[in-house]
Parts: sequence; structure tokens; C-alpha cells
Amino acid sequence: MLISNGISHGYQLAKQFESGAALGEVLTLSRPVIYRTVKSLEAQKLIRSVDSLGSRGQLKFKLKCTSDGEKQAKQWLSEPVSHIRDLRDEFLIKVLLLQTFNLNTKRLIHTQRQTLIDVTKTLLADLASNPVAIWRREQARTAMRFLDELDGASQTPSIESKRQFQVSARNQLRAQVAKVRHGDTLSTVYLSLESNQTMTSTITRDAADDLSLAPGSQVVALFKATEVMIAQSAAEVG
Repeated sequence: MLISNGISHGYQLAKQFESGAALGEVLTLSRPVIYRTVKSLEAQKLIRSVDSLGSRGQLKFKLKCTSDGEKQAKQWLSEPVSHIRDLRDEFLIKVLLLQTFNLNTKRLIHTQRQTLIDVTKTLLADLASNPVAIWRREQARTAMRFLDELDGASQTPSIESKRQFQVSARNQLRAQVAKVRHGDTLSTVYLSLESNQTMTSTITRDAADDLSLAPGSQVVALFKATEVMIAQSAAEVG
């Protein structure tokens, strides 16, 4: 994918995976590893080397993708990973590559979530109290929270887009989503307001998915109160 988008020399590829580079934050690779990988891709006829001239007129080799290489790169980039453990490296690399080349990440994130739903349900259904089962359940929860927040971060509406609609409800508070807890049919959304105040809203799971709600999402809470009920303890009444 990098080669097909203009990264045409081995040393340029190596820089992408140095510690501190965006891709290097996920996967750090040394130059020898990069060069061996380039040779392997050439042997598989996924890339090829062509002669080119450097800035001082010296002969250099420029890397280009073959048609098969282009096809496989695009297919790989659109495919979700099959295991939760692969979110940390392969999935993150795909997201970063899409962002690097200003491509939409929404489809990949949604496809990834759908791919892991059955896996996480199976893990969460195992209520055993042994350390392995507990670890797997927490991994499943973390994976879903990560994908929810990643989706919310990529879809959070701007202030300008919010000004494009008006609603009749007068009780409106700007808030930030602190946490989302999904059930089978309903989702509980925990909101953070100004002055360290909080609010909780229960909406349908479908609505939460449609709004791409996740921690950090900026929203407007709309509410109305048609009844105010008051309670008092028996001791205070007496």
C-alpha cells in the first residue's frame, strides 16, 4: 500500500516504521527487516524494481507495485482481522494507512465490529471465574469499547454541522459522552456536563449505533420534564 502510494525506495519504507513514526508506534521494524521483506515481495512478483536516477545523477532502484500487488494490497486493506489479538497490530496498521492517504475508515471499523460481535458474545457468555476466562471477557469488552470510541472519534460532528438543524425542545445542554454501556436492545449513555455534572440517558441500541456514540463524542442532550415527584423518609415526615 505504501509503495502504490509513492513510497518508492527501501529507506523511505524503513522510515515509516521507525520508532516515533505513526506506523512505528504500532510496529517498529529495522532496515534489514524491511529490505528482506522487499526482496520477498519481489520474489512473489507483487512489486518490482525499476532503474531511476538520484538527485546527483546516480543510478537508483525505484519500487513499483505490479497489478497483482495493487489488487492484493487493496483487498488486504479492506478486510477486518479475525481475532481480537490482531486489533493491536494488523488492524491499527490498516486504520493508520487509510488515514495517511485520506481514505475513509468508517467502513473498515464497522466491518471489524460486525466480524467480532459473535466472538465477543461467546467470550462474554463464559462466566467461569478462572483467570483465563476473566482475561478473555475483559479483552472482549475492551475490544468493543475501542471500536466504539474509534468510530465515534472519526464521526464526531463539527460545531458547524450542529448549526444546520434546529429542534423545538428548549431544554438543551451541550455534553460529552463519558461512557456507553450496550445491552441487547437498549444502551445507557453517560454524559459529562459542565461544572462536573453528569446525566444518564437510555436509548435503543440501534439509535446508539446510528449516532456512533462513543467516549469523547460531543452531543446535545434534549430533555423535558412533565412531572416532578418528591419523596421523603418516614422519619422526616414525623
